[in-house]
Amino acid sequence: MPRRQLTPELLQEIRDLAQGWGQIVARRAYGEGGPGLDVDFDMMEQIAHAAAAGLTEGALATALQQQSRALGDTQPCPACGALCPVRREPRELAAPGATVAHDEPVCHCPACRRDFFPPAAHPAPG
Repeated sequence: MPRRQLTPELLQEIRDLAQGWGQIVARRAYGEGGPGLDVDFDMMEQIAHAAAAGLTEGALATALQQQSRALGDTQPCPACGALCPVRREPRELAAPGATVAHDEPVCHCPACRRDFFPPAAHPAPG
């Protein structure tokens, strides 16, 4: 299955966007005057880690939802080709520093009596 290559420029653009959101988080956490002198680096790190986990969870959850919606309501059975309804089952996915609740698409083919997970993309013809 072909994979989309992420360019260094795109990754830097995303990092810059997240850095801007980090500035918003800091202002929300400490106010416009910034952290007081009683706030040490460890406390600042806790805020940054919470923000990073939330950003990770939000980005992954949104991307997974969009990808899942693109599947539609039915998918062909990989064995017989019959169209099978797509249903969703709750599943937690672990990512570094975050856990994402995901309604994973699954299918059951009544003709073959098999369960399958719909592919995110069809393989490119060889």
